Amino acid sequence: MKYKKSDIVLVSSRAGDCIPKIHARLLERVVTKPSKGNRMDWPGYSGWRATTVYQEECDMMRKEWSIPLASPGDDEMFVFDSEIIKKIRNPLTEEEFKMKISLENKSSKKNNKKRKRRRIVRKK
Repeated sequence: MKYKKSDIVLVSSRAGDCIPKIHARLLERVVTKPSKGNRMDWPGYSGWRATTVYQEECDMMRKEWSIPLASPGDDEMFVFDSEIIKKIRNPLTEEEFKMKISLENKSSKKNNKKRKRRRIVRKK
């Protein structure tokens, strides 16, 4: 798929599947050709310079995974083409994203309470 500058994409981590996917805004395309070294030939690579989009994702990466992301727009990262999962069609604003996260947290807490009640009732 062709991506353009300032597209918002969902990005996976090169470190593994356990690290959550985050949203990134593409800033600049980088293409490096293969080069010949003294002892080995270096392969070429292509990707994008990018920055994070949502503050909540930066906070989560910093607190839970110790990945030093301060805030959207301040930190730049390099995203290989193979790490891009998909382009986000209708990106959420910061407020909409906060609301979505809070609703997901509330529903998961509700489900946990229901499960606990059911277990207690079944034990009697």
